[in-house]
Amino acid sequence: MRRLGALAALSGALVVAAPLTAGAAAANPATDVCEPMVRNAVEASLGSPLPGPQVGGWAGHTYTCTYPLAGGPLVLRVDDLATKGTAKAAYRHRAAAAPRRTRLNGLGSAAYQRRDGTLVAVKDQFLLTIDPTATRGSVAPSDLAFAAAVAVLDCWTGGS
Repeated sequence: MRRLGALAALSGALVVAAPLTAGAAAANPATDVCEPMVRNAVEASLGSPLPGPQVGGWAGHTYTCTYPLAGGPLVLRVDDLATKGTAKAAYRHRAAAAPRRTRLNGLGSAAYQRRDGTLVAVKDQFLLTIDPTATRGSVAPSDLAFAAAVAVLDCWTGGS
């Protein structure tokens, strides 16, 4: 039985370090930010395929997925917090520190977007942050972040 547990732990570590591709099983909804559905939304927004695979991994309770775009990376991060209350408190703290933000009604439990295009949303115990600030190209960073957020939140609500 110990061997099976060790093998499962090792397998989990290998999955975290590898790029996520179509068919990759997500044990935690936070990893949905690296799902093909999100990639498809980003590509549809760009109007072209990405130059390479998205790459995701865990650091503590935070899962980060980086999408390589020709004009710079799009970074999606999910903090998997202990409770809905903790996630809402973290959201309120970030929102208070973001002057001139635009509230986005209908995304998750609450969401806003900063002037630089960074989008923050909360749903259940997850705090989603999408950072498009390094992207350059014909599509506005705020539009890329919004398209990715809609896809992630659709994943979290059981969309297809």
